Amino acid sequence: MLKPHRVLIDKFSSYTDEAAAFMRRRRHQRREYVRVCHRSGSGLDLAPDSPEAAPLTAAARRLLDLD
Repeated sequence: MLKPHRVLIDKFSSYTDEAAAFMRRRRHQRREYVRVCHRSGSGLDLAPDSPEAAPLTAAARRLLDLD
C-alpha cells in the first residue's frame, strides 16, 4: 500500500507534467502579429514585418514610449 503523501505527490507531479507539456506546445504555436479591430467588430491580423503593419507598429511604439 502506498503512503498517503506518495499518492498526493504522484497526483501533483502528473498535473505539473501536464501543465509543462501544455506550455511547451503553446510556445511552439505562438507567433507575433499585429491585430487591428474595427468598430464594427471585425478584425484583421497582420504579420509584424508586413508593410501594412509598419505604420501601426511605429505609432504603438510612440504611444508606449519604447523608443
